[in-house]
Amino acid sequence: MAEALEDLGTPGAGDFFGRIVDEAHDRWYIGRRHIENDTHDPVVVDWRAPIAAPFYRATHADPFGLAHRRRFTVATTEHGPSELTAYLDEQLDDPDHESAGSGIPDPVLAEIGAARTGAMREVVATIQAEQDMVIRAPLDQCLVVQGGPGTGKTAVGLHRAAYLLFEHRRRLVRDGVLVVGPNKVFLDYIGNVLPSLGERSVQQRTALDLCVPKVPITGIDTAEQRRHKGSEEMLLALEVASSAHVRVPDDDLRVPIGARTLTITRDEVAGWLEQALAANSPVNKRRDSLKGMVQRDMLRRYDRDDVWEKGAALRAALTKAWPTQTPVKLVDQLLPGPGGKKRAWTTADQFLVDEANSLLVGTPFTYGHVVVDEAQDHSAVALRCIGRRSPAGSMTILGDLAQSTTPAGQHHWADALRFMRAGAAEVAHLTIGYRVPAPILDVANRLLPHTGVTTQASRSVRSEGVEPAVRLVSAEQLGAAVADEVRLVRHRHHNTGVVVPEALLAHVAEALAAAGLTATDRVHDLGHDDVPLFHAEAVKGLEFDGVVVVNPHEIFDGSERGARLLYVAMTRAVQVLHFVTTAPLPAALG
Repeated sequence: MAEALEDLGTPGAGDFFGRIVDEAHDRWYIGRRHIENDTHDPVVVDWRAPIAAPFYRATHADPFGLAHRRRFTVATTEHGPSELTAYLDEQLDDPDHESAGSGIPDPVLAEIGAARTGAMREVVATIQAEQDMVIRAPLDQCLVVQGGPGTGKTAVGLHRAAYLLFEHRRRLVRDGVLVVGPNKVFLDYIGNVLPSLGERSVQQRTALDLCVPKVPITGIDTAEQRRHKGSEEMLLALEVASSAHVRVPDDDLRVPIGARTLTITRDEVAGWLEQALAANSPVNKRRDSLKGMVQRDMLRRYDRDDVWEKGAALRAALTKAWPTQTPVKLVDQLLPGPGGKKRAWTTADQFLVDEANSLLVGTPFTYGHVVVDEAQDHSAVALRCIGRRSPAGSMTILGDLAQSTTPAGQHHWADALRFMRAGAAEVAHLTIGYRVPAPILDVANRLLPHTGVTTQASRSVRSEGVEPAVRLVSAEQLGAAVADEVRLVRHRHHNTGVVVPEALLAHVAEALAAAGLTATDRVHDLGHDDVPLFHAEAVKGLEFDGVVVVNPHEIFDGSERGARLLYVAMTRAVQVLHFVTTAPLPAALG
């Protein structure tokens, strides 16, 4: 009760943002929490309750049994009561009402277009119908959510986690819910969404955080090494290597038991090993089944039940035939180059060690439901690592194939699902963009034919906005021009980020410093002069009111990956996009 009262005391928790009236004239207020009066009648209904679904899905074409819907705009303050600032009525049982056919309501557009704060917020008041369908999808499935920039994939995934905890509280509190993000910056960005919805038990980790046992990561792979180490071929090689150390003895075994010596043929031992290896349990645990096989066969052949206990030579021979393998040693032996203490372990190696650990001893931590964001960037090996965390295959996979930019990333969801061993799966498409204005998104969409993947271009509901601006300068002027452009954009949009080719990170950081600005690699709790600075692969999943992209012709180098990287960079902007460049824009942009 104390936790419930504390939760209701958080800013905005007690607010309602909607009211629905059904055809029977029953009235319900929709809010962030369930609130009852003294007689335990609901005053506000939790947004996740089934009775609240029509608030999100009703249209004039299909009112879902509603006669009327009202949307409230409430200004939440840190101290003191919230303030009701506006409301909008929709008469859903009257096709001639002025609200019919109005598209996205003004309060929703206002919230969508609001300035960014450097941290993602919950969006329960503005969830749209196609998003709500995904959020309320059944638990017992693997659901892939494919959507372009600004379609709300991340928000949908987080709100789906909150919804599933509401619907399946006992099961998921027991088994756990995991959210997997691409990096620490992203996890910081989304970190307050679920707590603001009252859900504080969800684990939020990167895929690398999940890996066990840990190895010291001191090396860096080339792009080709990342591709190879993360490939499906490496998964198959690991599976073969996990039992390759099991060897049948060269000769028959002679086992002294008291005054008698038993002869156990090589073929008999081979049969035991083959039968044990055929099991489905982790390899090191399959070895434990040898004892039962030996005792059964020795009792049948010699009518003795003490051969295992008294046959030290037999036990020693089987230990030699099937030694216990460790995951780190297994991967070390599989990889080329200096091994042992000389090995410079890399991030890709760590995922191989985790998969080896699962093959040999089993997956240590599992969950009732797993949400994976930016899933298109994970390698086959990393996806296997994540998929093993959900033995039941209950997962929400969020991503956009057009934003797949890592060397071992995914180009087809069917492949990704196979790597995860997801079982029954469904793909849902989010096609409506709510964040990126149409004048920016329409230009960015011109890159899609050059990305090498097949996706549906998303369309923005924010038709108003300005075309991307271009500033062409000499190479000598680049740093100073970027700093000047950042100051210009920040004058209107303080939450401004800079995206540069990786080779220019240090140069641009120095130029910002010379202009009195501080480059940083985080997006929240920013100081007055802090400017987030990222290369295109690292900025994925983040949003800024203003974005300055530097030398887009270097980001899009003519390759399919380059097209995807520039697509990512451009679509981080939710208000304005400026280019600062030493060469004309790529021809693909028109």
